[in-house]
Amino acid sequence: MLNAFRSALRHYRELILAGTFAVMAAWEVLEILLLEPAYRGSIRLTLFIHSLQVLLIVAATGIALRAWREKTARQRALASLVEQVIAAQEDERRRVAYDVHDGVAQLVVSAKQHLDTATDLWPRDAQRAASETAIAADRLGRAIAETRRILAALRPVAVDAGGLADAARQSLDEVARDTGWSVELVENLGAARLPPAVETAALRILQEALSNARKHAGTTRIEVVLSRETDRVHLDVRDHGVGLAAAGGVRGLGLPSMRERARLLGGSCVVEAAPGGGTHVHAQLPLRYGLVAPAS
Repeated sequence: MLNAFRSALRHYRELILAGTFAVMAAWEVLEILLLEPAYRGSIRLTLFIHSLQVLLIVAATGIALRAWREKTARQRALASLVEQVIAAQEDERRRVAYDVHDGVAQLVVSAKQHLDTATDLWPRDAQRAASETAIAADRLGRAIAETRRILAALRPVAVDAGGLADAARQSLDEVARDTGWSVELVENLGAARLPPAVETAALRILQEALSNARKHAGTTRIEVVLSRETDRVHLDVRDHGVGLAAAGGVRGLGLPSMRERARLLGGSCVVEAAPGGGTHVHAQLPLRYGLVAPAS
Protein backbone atom coordinates (compact mmCIF):
# COMPACT_ATOMS: atom_id res chain seq x y z
CA MET A 1 0.00 0.00 0.00
CA LEU A 2 2.79 2.39 0.99
CA ASN A 3 4.79 1.53 -2.13
CA ALA A 4 1.76 2.19 -4.33
CA PHE A 5 1.27 5.57 -2.64
CA ARG A 6 4.93 6.48 -3.19
CA SER A 7 4.73 5.42 -6.84
CA ALA A 8 1.61 7.54 -7.40
CA LEU A 9 3.27 10.47 -5.62
CA ARG A 10 6.34 10.24 -7.90
CA HIS A 11 4.17 10.03 -10.98
CA TYR A 12 1.91 12.96 -10.10
CA ARG A 13 4.34 15.18 -8.18
CA GLU A 14 4.43 17.84 -10.91
CA LEU A 15 0.64 17.79 -11.05
CA ILE A 16 0.43 18.12 -7.26
CA LEU A 17 2.89 21.01 -7.40
CA ALA A 18 0.80 22.68 -10.10
CA GLY A 19 -2.31 22.27 -7.94
CA THR A 20 -0.51 23.83 -4.98
CA PHE A 21 0.51 26.78 -7.13
CA ALA A 22 -3.06 27.15 -8.36
CA VAL A 23 -4.34 27.30 -4.75
CA MET A 24 -1.71 29.92 -3.92
CA ALA A 25 -2.76 32.01 -6.93
CA ALA A 26 -6.41 31.76 -5.89
CA TRP A 27 -5.51 32.89 -2.37
CA GLU A 28 -3.61 35.88 -3.74
CA VAL A 29 -6.61 36.85 -5.86
CA LEU A 30 -8.87 36.58 -2.80
CA GLU A 31 -6.52 38.82 -0.88
CA ILE A 32 -6.70 41.40 -3.65
CA LEU A 33 -10.50 41.30 -3.75
CA LEU A 34 -11.35 40.99 -0.06
CA LEU A 35 -8.47 42.32 2.02
CA GLU A 36 -7.20 45.32 0.07
CA PRO A 37 -9.51 47.90 1.82
CA ALA A 38 -7.37 47.40 4.94
CA TYR A 39 -4.35 48.87 3.13
CA ARG A 40 -5.84 52.24 2.35
CA GLY A 41 -2.68 54.33 2.04
CA SER A 42 -0.61 51.89 0.03
CA ILE A 43 -3.31 50.19 -2.06
CA ARG A 44 -1.56 50.72 -5.41
CA LEU A 45 1.73 49.28 -4.26
CA THR A 46 -0.04 46.39 -2.56
CA LEU A 47 -2.09 45.64 -5.67
CA PHE A 48 1.05 45.68 -7.77
CA ILE A 49 2.88 43.29 -5.41
CA HIS A 50 -0.06 40.88 -5.21
CA SER A 51 -0.57 41.01 -8.97
CA LEU A 52 3.11 40.22 -9.51
CA GLN A 53 2.82 37.32 -7.09
CA VAL A 54 -0.19 35.97 -8.99
CA LEU A 55 1.64 36.20 -12.31
CA LEU A 56 4.69 34.39 -10.90
CA ILE A 57 2.55 31.66 -9.41
CA VAL A 58 0.60 31.22 -12.65
CA ALA A 59 3.88 30.97 -14.58
CA ALA A 60 5.21 28.39 -12.13
CA THR A 61 1.96 26.45 -12.48
CA GLY A 62 2.33 26.41 -16.27
CA ILE A 63 5.93 25.18 -15.99
CA ALA A 64 4.92 22.38 -13.62
CA LEU A 65 2.06 21.30 -15.87
CA ARG A 66 4.31 21.28 -18.93
CA ALA A 67 6.91 19.19 -17.09
CA TRP A 68 4.21 16.71 -16.10
CA ARG A 69 2.90 16.48 -19.67
CA GLU A 70 6.41 15.94 -21.04
CA LYS A 71 7.16 13.26 -18.46
CA THR A 72 3.87 11.52 -19.19
CA ALA A 73 4.56 11.64 -22.93
CA ARG A 74 8.01 10.10 -22.39
CA GLN A 75 6.54 7.35 -20.23
CA ARG A 76 3.91 6.59 -22.87
CA ALA A 77 6.55 6.56 -25.61
CA LEU A 78 8.69 4.18 -23.55
CA ALA A 79 5.74 1.88 -22.91
CA SER A 80 4.88 1.98 -26.60
CA LEU A 81 8.48 1.15 -27.49
CA VAL A 82 8.48 -1.82 -25.11
CA GLU A 83 5.25 -3.10 -26.67
CA GLN A 84 6.74 -2.56 -30.12
CA VAL A 85 9.87 -4.57 -29.24
CA ILE A 86 7.81 -7.41 -27.77
CA ALA A 87 5.56 -7.47 -30.84
CA ALA A 88 8.60 -7.54 -33.12
CA GLN A 89 10.07 -10.46 -31.15
CA GLU A 90 6.82 -12.38 -31.39
CA ASP A 91 6.60 -11.65 -35.10
CA GLU A 92 10.16 -12.95 -35.60
CA ARG A 93 9.32 -16.11 -33.67
CA ARG A 94 6.25 -16.70 -35.82
CA ARG A 95 8.22 -16.10 -39.00
CA VAL A 96 10.93 -18.56 -37.94
CA ALA A 97 8.28 -21.13 -37.03
CA TYR A 98 6.62 -20.70 -40.44
CA ASP A 99 9.96 -20.96 -42.25
CA VAL A 100 10.94 -24.10 -40.36
CA HIS A 101 7.52 -25.71 -40.77
CA ASP A 102 7.00 -24.79 -44.42
CA GLY A 103 10.60 -25.21 -45.52
CA VAL A 104 13.02 -27.31 -43.49
CA ALA A 105 10.50 -29.65 -41.87
CA GLN A 106 8.74 -30.54 -45.12
CA LEU A 107 12.03 -31.14 -46.93
CA VAL A 108 13.31 -33.40 -44.13
CA VAL A 109 10.02 -35.35 -44.01
CA SER A 110 10.12 -35.76 -47.79
CA ALA A 111 13.72 -36.98 -47.64
CA LYS A 112 12.80 -39.56 -44.99
CA GLN A 113 9.88 -40.82 -47.06
CA HIS A 114 12.09 -41.30 -50.10
CA LEU A 115 14.74 -43.06 -47.98
CA ASP A 116 12.07 -45.39 -46.55
CA THR A 117 10.90 -46.14 -50.09
CA ALA A 118 14.48 -46.80 -51.16
CA THR A 119 14.97 -49.20 -48.25
CA ASP A 120 11.87 -51.18 -49.27
CA LEU A 121 12.84 -51.25 -52.97
CA TRP A 122 16.52 -52.07 -52.62
CA PRO A 123 16.24 -55.91 -52.42
CA ARG A 124 14.14 -56.17 -55.60
CA ASP A 125 14.74 -52.99 -57.64
CA ALA A 126 18.12 -51.40 -57.00
CA GLN A 127 17.74 -48.89 -59.84
CA ARG A 128 14.54 -47.37 -58.46
CA ALA A 129 16.00 -47.47 -54.96
CA ALA A 130 19.01 -45.49 -56.16
CA SER A 131 16.68 -42.96 -57.77
CA GLU A 132 14.74 -42.56 -54.51
CA THR A 133 18.02 -42.13 -52.62
CA ALA A 134 19.12 -39.41 -55.02
CA ILE A 135 15.82 -37.57 -54.49
CA ALA A 136 16.27 -37.86 -50.72
CA ALA A 137 19.80 -36.46 -50.99
CA ASP A 138 18.48 -33.54 -53.02
CA ARG A 139 15.78 -32.83 -50.40
CA LEU A 140 18.38 -32.90 -47.62
CA GLY A 141 20.62 -30.54 -49.55
CA ARG A 142 17.76 -28.10 -49.97
CA ALA A 143 16.94 -28.42 -46.26
CA ILE A 144 20.53 -27.52 -45.41
CA ALA A 145 20.38 -24.50 -47.72
CA GLU A 146 17.08 -23.41 -46.17
CA THR A 147 18.53 -23.79 -42.66
CA ARG A 148 21.49 -21.59 -43.62
CA ARG A 149 19.13 -18.98 -45.02
CA ILE A 150 17.07 -18.89 -41.82
CA LEU A 151 20.20 -18.61 -39.67
CA ALA A 152 21.53 -15.81 -41.85
CA ALA A 153 18.24 -13.96 -41.53
CA LEU A 154 18.34 -14.31 -37.75
CA ARG A 155 21.96 -13.21 -37.37
CA PRO A 156 23.04 -10.43 -39.74
CA VAL A 157 26.61 -10.30 -38.30
CA ALA A 158 28.03 -9.34 -41.69
CA VAL A 159 26.67 -5.84 -41.14
CA ASP A 160 28.78 -5.44 -38.01
CA ALA A 161 31.86 -6.79 -39.76
CA GLY A 162 31.98 -5.00 -43.10
CA GLY A 163 28.95 -2.77 -43.53
CA LEU A 164 25.77 -3.04 -45.56
CA ALA A 165 27.41 -3.45 -48.97
CA ASP A 166 29.51 -6.43 -47.85
CA ALA A 167 26.53 -7.98 -46.07
CA ALA A 168 24.34 -7.60 -49.17
CA ARG A 169 27.05 -9.12 -51.36
CA GLN A 170 27.39 -12.06 -48.97
CA SER A 171 23.62 -12.66 -48.98
CA LEU A 172 23.54 -12.60 -52.79
CA ASP A 173 26.54 -14.95 -53.01
CA GLU A 174 24.78 -17.42 -50.71
CA VAL A 175 21.64 -17.29 -52.86
CA ALA A 176 23.68 -17.78 -56.02
CA ARG A 177 25.49 -20.75 -54.48
CA ASP A 178 22.29 -22.39 -53.26
CA THR A 179 20.12 -21.75 -56.32
CA GLY A 180 22.47 -21.23 -59.25
CA TRP A 181 20.89 -17.84 -59.98
CA SER A 182 22.66 -14.99 -61.73
CA VAL A 183 23.02 -12.18 -59.19
CA GLU A 184 24.16 -8.58 -59.57
CA LEU A 185 24.88 -5.92 -56.95
CA VAL A 186 25.38 -2.24 -57.72
CA GLU A 187 26.15 0.06 -54.79
CA ASN A 188 27.36 3.60 -54.19
CA LEU A 189 27.08 3.87 -50.42
CA GLY A 190 30.48 5.52 -50.04
CA ALA A 191 33.14 4.86 -47.42
CA ALA A 192 31.25 6.22 -44.40
CA ARG A 193 29.22 3.69 -42.45
CA LEU A 194 25.47 4.07 -42.18
CA PRO A 195 23.65 4.20 -38.83
CA PRO A 196 23.46 0.63 -37.41
CA ALA A 197 19.64 0.60 -37.33
CA VAL A 198 19.50 1.61 -41.00
CA GLU A 199 22.03 -1.05 -42.03
CA THR A 200 20.18 -3.78 -40.14
CA ALA A 201 16.76 -2.77 -41.50
CA ALA A 202 18.06 -2.60 -45.09
CA LEU A 203 19.69 -6.04 -44.78
CA ARG A 204 16.54 -7.57 -43.29
CA ILE A 205 14.43 -6.14 -46.10
CA LEU A 206 16.89 -7.49 -48.68
CA GLN A 207 16.89 -10.93 -47.07
CA GLU A 208 13.10 -11.00 -47.01
CA ALA A 209 12.95 -9.95 -50.66
CA LEU A 210 15.40 -12.72 -51.60
CA SER A 211 13.40 -15.23 -49.57
CA ASN A 212 10.19 -14.20 -51.32
CA ALA A 213 11.88 -14.52 -54.71
CA ARG A 214 13.03 -18.03 -53.85
CA LYS A 215 9.56 -19.08 -52.77
CA HIS A 216 7.38 -17.31 -55.33
CA ALA A 217 9.21 -15.69 -58.23
CA GLY A 218 10.38 -18.68 -60.26
CA THR A 219 13.33 -16.59 -61.41
CA THR A 220 16.97 -17.23 -62.30
CA ARG A 221 18.20 -13.65 -62.04
CA ILE A 222 18.27 -11.07 -59.24
CA GLU A 223 19.47 -7.47 -59.41
CA VAL A 224 20.12 -5.36 -56.29
CA VAL A 225 20.94 -1.65 -56.20
CA LEU A 226 22.03 0.19 -53.04
CA SER A 227 22.33 3.95 -53.36
CA ARG A 228 22.96 6.73 -50.88
CA GLU A 229 21.71 10.29 -51.02
CA THR A 230 22.39 13.13 -48.61
CA ASP A 231 19.66 12.17 -46.18
CA ARG A 232 18.52 8.67 -47.13
CA VAL A 233 19.42 5.25 -48.49
CA HIS A 234 17.60 3.47 -51.29
CA LEU A 235 17.37 -0.30 -51.75
CA ASP A 236 16.02 -1.78 -54.98
CA VAL A 237 15.59 -5.53 -55.52
CA ARG A 238 14.43 -6.72 -58.94
CA ASP A 239 13.73 -10.29 -60.00
CA HIS A 240 12.78 -11.41 -63.49
CA GLY A 241 10.27 -14.04 -62.45
CA VAL A 242 6.57 -14.63 -62.85
CA GLY A 243 5.49 -11.33 -61.29
CA LEU A 244 2.94 -10.42 -58.62
CA ALA A 245 -0.21 -11.74 -60.29
CA ALA A 246 1.15 -15.24 -60.87
CA ALA A 247 2.65 -15.29 -57.37
CA GLY A 248 -0.70 -14.52 -55.75
CA GLY A 249 -0.31 -10.77 -55.23
CA VAL A 250 1.52 -8.88 -52.54
CA ARG A 251 -0.29 -10.59 -49.66
CA GLY A 252 1.94 -13.63 -49.77
CA LEU A 253 5.19 -11.81 -50.50
CA GLY A 254 6.15 -10.70 -46.99
CA LEU A 255 5.34 -7.04 -47.66
CA PRO A 256 4.00 -6.34 -44.14
CA SER A 257 7.32 -7.26 -42.53
CA MET A 258 9.42 -5.24 -44.98
CA ARG A 259 7.06 -2.27 -44.86
CA GLU A 260 6.99 -2.22 -41.05
CA ARG A 261 10.78 -2.31 -40.77
CA ALA A 262 11.04 0.70 -43.07
CA ARG A 263 8.15 2.54 -41.40
CA LEU A 264 9.64 2.25 -37.92
CA LEU A 265 12.62 4.29 -39.14
CA GLY A 266 10.43 6.84 -40.87
CA GLY A 267 10.93 5.35 -44.34
CA SER A 268 8.85 3.29 -46.73
CA CYS A 269 8.90 0.02 -48.66
CA VAL A 270 6.87 -0.74 -51.79
CA VAL A 271 6.47 -4.02 -53.67
CA GLU A 272 5.23 -3.60 -57.22
CA ALA A 273 5.19 -5.26 -60.61
CA ALA A 274 8.38 -4.50 -62.54
CA PRO A 275 8.23 -3.22 -66.12
CA GLY A 276 8.81 -6.11 -68.47
CA GLY A 277 7.90 -8.74 -65.88
CA GLY A 278 9.01 -9.78 -62.43
CA THR A 279 8.77 -7.98 -59.11
CA HIS A 280 10.42 -4.80 -57.88
CA VAL A 281 11.00 -4.05 -54.18
CA HIS A 282 11.94 -0.45 -53.39
CA ALA A 283 12.77 0.71 -49.86
CA GLN A 284 13.97 4.13 -48.77
CA LEU A 285 15.33 4.70 -45.25
CA PRO A 286 16.21 8.12 -43.83
CA LEU A 287 19.68 8.45 -42.32
CA ARG A 288 18.38 10.73 -39.58
CA TYR A 289 15.54 8.72 -38.19
CA GLY A 290 13.31 8.84 -35.15
CA LEU A 291 11.24 6.15 -33.54
CA VAL A 292 7.77 5.91 -35.01
CA ALA A 293 4.88 4.70 -32.91
CA PRO A 294 3.61 1.24 -33.91
CA ALA A 295 0.50 1.13 -36.02
CA SER A 296 -2.70 0.83 -34.03
